[in-house]
Amino acid sequence: MKRRLFRIYVTAVALTALMAFLSLALLIFFRVDDQREALLSALESASAWTIDAHDDLQTHARRIAEVSPPLRVTFMLDSGLVLADSAGDVLAMDDHFGRPEVEAALRGEIGESLRFSSTQNVYMLYAAKQIAPHVILRLAYPIEMITHALITYGIGIALLFVALQIILRRSMRRMSELLVAQMDDVRVLLEDGGEPKEAVFPELQPALDNIAYRARRLNSDMEEITRTLKLRNNFVANASHELRSPLTSIMGFAEMLDEGLADTPEERELCVKTIRSECERMLGVVEDVLQLSRTERQGPPSIEDVDVAAVAGEVIRALEPQAARKDIDMYIKGAMTVRACEKDVWEILHNLAGNAIRYGRQGGMVCIDLDGSTISVVDDGIGIAEEHLPHLFEQFYRVDQSRDNGGGTGLGLSIVRTLAERNGARVDVASTPGTGSTFSVTFDQPADETGKEAGA
Repeated sequence: MKRRLFRIYVTAVALTALMAFLSLALLIFFRVDDQREALLSALESASAWTIDAHDDLQTHARRIAEVSPPLRVTFMLDSGLVLADSAGDVLAMDDHFGRPEVEAALRGEIGESLRFSSTQNVYMLYAAKQIAPHVILRLAYPIEMITHALITYGIGIALLFVALQIILRRSMRRMSELLVAQMDDVRVLLEDGGEPKEAVFPELQPALDNIAYRARRLNSDMEEITRTLKLRNNFVANASHELRSPLTSIMGFAEMLDEGLADTPEERELCVKTIRSECERMLGVVEDVLQLSRTERQGPPSIEDVDVAAVAGEVIRALEPQAARKDIDMYIKGAMTVRACEKDVWEILHNLAGNAIRYGRQGGMVCIDLDGSTISVVDDGIGIAEEHLPHLFEQFYRVDQSRDNGGGTGLGLSIVRTLAERNGARVDVASTPGTGSTFSVTFDQPADETGKEAGA
C-alpha cells in the first residue's frame, strides 16, 4: 500500500512539474517571439539611421542604444573585430567572428540568436545585419525574464517537492494507521463476528458489511458443524449402547439355552421372550436410522386428500398394546382433511403418539386433537424441561438419559420435522415438566372440519 501511494505521489509530482514546465515554456516562447519582432524592427531602423548618420560609430552606437534601453548596439568588421559598442570598451572585447548571428549576416541574411551571455550573466537575444561592405551592425537585448523564470521555477519546484514530501509523509502515516486499524477490525470480525465498525473510507463500507455478514455466517456454520459433530458422536455412542445392550442379553440367554442351563419350561420361555424383546428393541433402533435416511433422500411426496381422523384411528390401533401396558387412554378429538401424503401423516402421528406413550405416566391419557389445520398430540406425561425444547427436532438429539424409559434413539422427532416440512407443515412443541407435552403440526392449507369426535 505504501509503495502504491508513493508511486501515485511521484506521478502527481511529475505531472505537476511537467505542467509547470510547459506553462513556463509557452510563456517564454511568446515573450521571446515578441522581443524578436521588436528587435528585428529596431535593427531595420538602426540600419537606415546609420547610413544617414555623420557621427563617429561609438557615439552613434550610444545614441541608438539610448532610444530603447537596455538595448546594446555593436559595430564590427566582417572579420569579427569590434569597431564600436554602446556598453563596453572595444579594446577589451573579444573577437566576435564565429557567432551564429554574425555568420548569418556575412551570408547576406539577417542573423538571429538566443543564448546565455557569460559576461552579462543573462540570456540575450541577438540580431545582426551587414549594413555596408565589411561592416556589420548587431543589436542585443537581454531577456532577463528567462533567467528569473528559471530561478523562480527551480526554487518553486524544490519548495513544492519539500511541501509534498511533508504532506505525503503525514498523510501516509495517518492513512497507514487507519488502514491497519481497519484490518484489525476485519480480523476481529472474522474471529468473533459482530457488527462492523464504520469504514475508514465510505467506499469500503459495503465491502466491510459484506465481510461482517459472511463472518457471521461462517461462525454460525462452524458452530452448527461443531454442534452437529458432537451430536453425531453422542448418537454413535448411544446407538452403540442401544445395540450392544440387547446383543449382550441375547447372547447371554442364547448361551443359557445352548448349554442347557434353563432346566424348566418356565426358564426356557423367559429366555425366548427376553431374546425376542431385545431383538425388537434392536430392530427399533435400526428402523429409526433407516427411516431417517429414507426421509432425507425422498423426493416430493404424492399429495392427496387425507382423512386425518381415519389415519389417527389406525395409529391408535397399532399402538394399543403399548398403551395398554401403561394403562394409557388414547382418543381422537375432532376431524379434518388435509392435502398431504397419507403415509407421511401416519408416520408423523405414529412417532408423536408413540413418544407420548413412552413418556406418559401410568394410567394417563394421549389425545390426538384435530382442530382447523392443526394436528395436536397431547399427553399428561413427565414433560420436557424448557432448555431442551429448542433442540428437540434436531437430528441425534436426546434429552437426559434419566427420562428415557423406553430406549429412544433421538431420531423420531427429527423424522417428524422432516416429514412435516415435506408436506408444507411446521411442527411446534409446548411442555411443562410434570404436567405433560403438546406437539402440534400445522399445515399451510385450510382443513375441512366436521366436528366429529371418535374414541378408541
